[in-house]
Amino acid sequence: MNASWCIGARLLAALSWLGLASCAREEAARPPAARVERAAAAGVGAVRDAAAPPGAARPAAAAAPEFQTLVAGLSVLVDERSDAEGQKHEWIVTRIDLRQHRLQVRALGASPFERLRGDGGLLVGVNGGFFDPNLQASGLLLSDGSLLARERSGGGSGVLAVANGRARLLKRGEALPAGTDFSVQCGPRLIEAGGAIGIRSDDGQRAARTAACIRDAGRELDLVVTLHKGRRGAGPGLLQLAQWLTEPLARGEPSGCDAALNLDGGPSTGIVVAGSPELERLPLGPVPFALVVAR
Repeated sequence: MNASWCIGARLLAALSWLGLASCAREEAARPPAARVERAAAAGVGAVRDAAAPPGAARPAAAAAPEFQTLVAGLSVLVDERSDAEGQKHEWIVTRIDLRQHRLQVRALGASPFERLRGDGGLLVGVNGGFFDPNLQASGLLLSDGSLLARERSGGGSGVLAVANGRARLLKRGEALPAGTDFSVQCGPRLIEAGGAIGIRSDDGQRAARTAACIRDAGRELDLVVTLHKGRRGAGPGLLQLAQWLTEPLARGEPSGCDAALNLDGGPSTGIVVAGSPELERLPLGPVPFALVVAR
């Protein structure tokens, strides 16, 4: 690679890192309840005509989006959410049965994120974990039981750990469970273990987001990607995202996440789903590693 390309990549990484640093601040107390509206997916749901005469036929309401199976133990939901300001956001959720699939880290270095689409062993990949301007991990990374980067104070307030087919959200500094084969440090903790919202207030920052949602006592893990529908790199605030994650993620579910961790956001947000190019969303800058589900 030539020198000018390297300088450009490092500048993009620096901008990404600086923009995300403010998103990584931990907010420790539960916020006051706020009204959150959820929009139906584009083209889903019929508008009822209040002026229609009695007995007139009304259009049937379309079913809310549901998870669609990609392979056994892995499914995807595509929906739309409207925030408290009326802004619309894409809402893409990949649900993983951790008894059937393992999370791994793919090192990309300075390679483009779209390289993942040519990885024949990959089912889904998202960005996750903070990094510095030199494209080095800012916190703990563990994959297939191998330590890729050590925990650091600036790497985020939380650690997502998977051990023996179950996910847990830990605070920075907590010991990893025995048998942990995957972990990533990031933050903030959007929903604390136990269900309390971990964000105190709206900090005014708006950015695309990637988050991990733990469900079913850790047996299920949802990777959530949400982006503004009209502005690349934009998205909801952290408080808004945390509130959404306390709600059911799909029709018929009794509750939201047991715990949730912000994995990164802004220009780093990206997702690739094997065989589904329509779900591909590419980061705006370099992303040195991805969290993936392999075949």
